[in-house]
Amino acid sequence: MTQPDIKQIDYFSLDGPLSLPLTVGLGLVIFAIYAWSIYRESRILGRNNALLFMGLRTVALAAALWMLLAPLNVKVTTSTTKRTVAFLTDVSGSMQTVDPSGSSDEIRWSAIESTNKKVFPTALVDQSAASFAIVQQQLLAATTALRQHSPETRVIESISAANIALQRSREHLEQFVSLALDANASTRPLAIANRLLKSIEGAEFLEFSQLCVALQKGRIPAQKGWRESLPDLEHRIAGIRRTFQELARMAEAEDRERMMRDEPARLNGIQSSTRSERVRNLGLNLEQSTFKSVREKAEIQRGIFDQSVTATKLETVPNSSNETARRGSTNISAVMEYVQQTARDQALAAVFVVSDLAHNDTSSKNPREIASTLKGTPIYVVPIGNAEHVRDAVLQSVSAPEVAMRNDEIVIEATIQAHDCEGEVLQVQLIQDGEKIDQREVVIDSGFATRAVRFEQAMPTIGPQRMQVKVLPIDGELTEENNQSSFEVNVTRRDIKILVADEMPRWEYRYLTQLFRRDPKVQCDEMLFHPRLIATGSREATKTLPVTIDDWDQYDVVILGDLPPEHFPVVAQQSLCEYLKQRGGTLVMIAGQDAMPQAYSKLPLSEIVPVTSIERSSDSTGSFAFRVTPEGQRHHALTIGETDEATRSAWEFVNQFSPLYALSAWRKPLPSAHSLIAAVPKNSSDEEAAMSNSSFLCWQGVGRGRVVYLSGPDTYRLRFLRGDRLHFRFWGQLLRWAIAADLSAGSKFVRMRTDKTRYQTDESVYVTVQLIDSEGAPVIANELVVRLSRGDDQRVAPLVPVAGIPGEYKAEIRSLPPGTYRVEPIGAEVSKLQEGSEAGELAAISLTVQEDVPREMADTRCDRGLAQQIADVTGGQVIPPTAIDEILHLTKLDPIVVEKSDTKPLWLEWKYLWIVFGCLQTEWIVRKWKGLS
Repeated sequence: MTQPDIKQIDYFSLDGPLSLPLTVGLGLVIFAIYAWSIYRESRILGRNNALLFMGLRTVALAAALWMLLAPLNVKVTTSTTKRTVAFLTDVSGSMQTVDPSGSSDEIRWSAIESTNKKVFPTALVDQSAASFAIVQQQLLAATTALRQHSPETRVIESISAANIALQRSREHLEQFVSLALDANASTRPLAIANRLLKSIEGAEFLEFSQLCVALQKGRIPAQKGWRESLPDLEHRIAGIRRTFQELARMAEAEDRERMMRDEPARLNGIQSSTRSERVRNLGLNLEQSTFKSVREKAEIQRGIFDQSVTATKLETVPNSSNETARRGSTNISAVMEYVQQTARDQALAAVFVVSDLAHNDTSSKNPREIASTLKGTPIYVVPIGNAEHVRDAVLQSVSAPEVAMRNDEIVIEATIQAHDCEGEVLQVQLIQDGEKIDQREVVIDSGFATRAVRFEQAMPTIGPQRMQVKVLPIDGELTEENNQSSFEVNVTRRDIKILVADEMPRWEYRYLTQLFRRDPKVQCDEMLFHPRLIATGSREATKTLPVTIDDWDQYDVVILGDLPPEHFPVVAQQSLCEYLKQRGGTLVMIAGQDAMPQAYSKLPLSEIVPVTSIERSSDSTGSFAFRVTPEGQRHHALTIGETDEATRSAWEFVNQFSPLYALSAWRKPLPSAHSLIAAVPKNSSDEEAAMSNSSFLCWQGVGRGRVVYLSGPDTYRLRFLRGDRLHFRFWGQLLRWAIAADLSAGSKFVRMRTDKTRYQTDESVYVTVQLIDSEGAPVIANELVVRLSRGDDQRVAPLVPVAGIPGEYKAEIRSLPPGTYRVEPIGAEVSKLQEGSEAGELAAISLTVQEDVPREMADTRCDRGLAQQIADVTGGQVIPPTAIDEILHLTKLDPIVVEKSDTKPLWLEWKYLWIVFGCLQTEWIVRKWKGLS
């Protein structure tokens, strides 16, 4: 905080209605009158009384004159506060970027390093344009003050500042013309400069200068309607500023041509320098020149920033080898908050921000909102870096199913963006295990193009299939790091065995059984109790539901409809629950109006139901809308389209044309449940609350297995207007997801899996291991660990028994460095179980931890749009480095002087009045006592 310089002066002052000489003269006259009157009475009064009365009257006269003079003790306190200029420099990772030649104002950065800036016509144009922009800003301030009936001094101050800036703009233009004439420059820039000079010296600006002179002298302008003429002048200035932009572009082109001819080494040096090196040189040059004169009037506060702002006395830019410089992100919100805080403590005259403005801290507030609170603190942004896309082929995204069945033909769609690649033919390859398995050619016919590439690939091998889409590099490409993307498809076994059971042939039952009959990869047993008993497949012999764990274990997925408890005995319920917990099956419960799940509230099945009843059962009738939850949008069980975009469109179509009309009251998901599709009442006033309290599709884990719950038999509505395609895709994806969680890696007796095969560095890795003996019974073991090895680097983590699932163990590993790891369980029991296994059958899997791509380096373009928005709302400008000196010259840097006067009256006391009346009363008493007249 800048401490003010405080000075105090004390002095004596008379504030009465009469001046001191007049008061003294009046006192002498009055004294002479009563002295003469007492002298006349002295023979009667006697000598002693005459002297007494003379003294009393003299004291009374002196007290009256003291009060009449009104003396004051005055204390004047003068506080002088220096203004502050803040200079903030970006040192984030993107400042280590070397921009492509010709894309980042190399000429202007060359000009600021020149000992004689006038050699560069570009610098003169930039300074003239910056001054002219201040003319526009000050005129706007004047018209705003007039409109708001502000004090006249404010209007005069703004108009005077505009006139000074106008004079400097004209001076720089004249220097440009003189320099162009001396250098025999081309006629077009010279013609534009002369046209600008003619405009600035026109009649309207001449009248404005005369108006300024008149207002400064306190005169009323001669011309009428001068207040109304200021907005018209603003429009005229806006047109002239556009001409300045054209002149600056042409001047830069000529300076570039001159440097390429006369100073190629110097130009190459600038072009090959990083952004931070240019900014460092800028800071050093300012310290040696401009800042010396500024410090005579104002304070200069220096600072550097990336994710936060750090005050510094000297220009400090980390080296490219510095980890902070390479990894730090740009947080413009932190800069705005810093300026906001500094403005509370100091008188900020101007703030200069040198940065690429690539704000990429998504957790912070919007910098535009913070900047809008900084009116009165102008922020001048000096943008650095290329603002446009350069030649580059970017693999934007890859869409592929995460789960597939053996021999499924999956669709892989990649989105590619190409910048400045017109006429190129991009080679896009699909790679598996390091070998190319397919290829496409993409023709780019424009400067900026987005293309979709589609691969169709059969998946013949069970297990995780690691694949990659890669765009082959092209000549002159900015970077090859964004040309490829890896993904994984978990291929499950070829066949699925399903049991579908319901009380009556509801529409859902009919369509599901017909669907599964047509699918060659599904073997479906059916059970129906009304209107007549139907049992097929393994159920045909007993005509009952399974009653033992082994009976249930025949099926991968069990789908139960609205079955009443009399057809689903307790023993069957108990064995179903144990089957889910121990064998890892999947149960799909489809709610009904009669029995499921409300009739089982006190039976064993209620322990695994993932929902409870909602509070108001009246919501169970009416119209409901599908709402795919945020978790559901990322869940591959809901991938009903071939691509992510097709999936979103399909669910929007279902929601619009096929609403739900009747759902079970049992649809409020438990905290342990994962809601994928919400059912929101059409008349709901709080949709967000309804989404969290009303689920159509949810699931939860039960031991090794899982329970999927549908709150109504309505998935057949996916058939409306689209035939069987969406319905088929939905159930196909749901079943593939249901069986994808099998522990498919490892040996016969030691099975294992990880929750994923590719991780980011901040993600935890979860490893699950299952031990069974030759008879299929779970094996209980102690002191088990899992070992992760990457070359010579090894790490172990304890395997902890999973509650309720004998023979299953889980480990969590946190914060793994990037790399590919081999994961294997270690322990005495594991060694015994794997005795005699061949090398290829040993329990071991691999996983990859990917190195995070810093958001800071993903897109290093300069955000000039954000720079302009911040400058506009704060009253600043977006300026080139060549205009910093001009802005400082036109910024009001005089200290803020505040003078405060404290006055203390020395006469305003009752005692002086009592003295006057006391003296006169004493004389009167003495006269009465002695009988004098």
